[in-house]
Amino acid sequence: MQPFDAVKILFGESVDLRRVTSADVKSAFRRRVRMLHPDSGRSMSQHCGEAVSSLVSARDLLVEHLQSAQQRAAGPPPVKQPTAAPGFTRPTIVRPPRPVVEKIPKKVDERYYAGVFPTYKLKFGQFLYFCGEVSWQDLVRGMRWQRDQRPPYGEIAKAWGWLTDKDIQAVRAATELPGVFGEKAVALGLLTEKQAAFLVRHQHHCQPRLGEFFVKERVLLPIEVTRLLAAMERHNMSIERGTGPLPPCNPTGFL
Repeated sequence: MQPFDAVKILFGESVDLRRVTSADVKSAFRRRVRMLHPDSGRSMSQHCGEAVSSLVSARDLLVEHLQSAQQRAAGPPPVKQPTAAPGFTRPTIVRPPRPVVEKIPKKVDERYYAGVFPTYKLKFGQFLYFCGEVSWQDLVRGMRWQRDQRPPYGEIAKAWGWLTDKDIQAVRAATELPGVFGEKAVALGLLTEKQAAFLVRHQHHCQPRLGEFFVKERVLLPIEVTRLLAAMERHNMSIERGTGPLPPCNPTGFL
């Protein structure tokens, strides 16, 4: 039996299931049962048992259907938060403190710049050196680390379909030609100058930032790298505008 069949049994054809309530169902059930009572003149005793059974089934089905519809409309019941037993005290979670990262002291056996601050635009490694923040040896180590981390020039050209494995081997074998890989590839006619320059820019873009090396080696703190980058940009902008170089770093290490 479907809900629409149950409505027909209790109410007849003209009742809309969407307008029926549980109280309406129970009232219609009682009315129908009274009509089937043996004392009622309209009762047909030979069919009373089957009729009452159908009425009971229709009532139960509709009541269950309406209750389910109300629960769906109301949404899921709220989750009851577990209550602690009397006398129970929640344990206090003690989180270990974050380790304090400290800079290593300047190396007394390495060379730090102490001359006149340059009056031209600088790259970040140069800026750090001329500010006296890193030694010349640190700068060389950082640039070597940065070079080792970037993707190989030939592999980038191969991935873009500009060179094959055979071309890469030919460039590496051309030891008589001066220059780096890209310059040799241009001399051999394997790349155009425009392609070679584009590959260099892409390779440099893929390499890690120099500041990462100095943070990893604890030569600088992350906050110092951020502030020194901003100071370098201000210096280069001042040079570009023709207003002269900005003063170098103050004793605290920041501009």
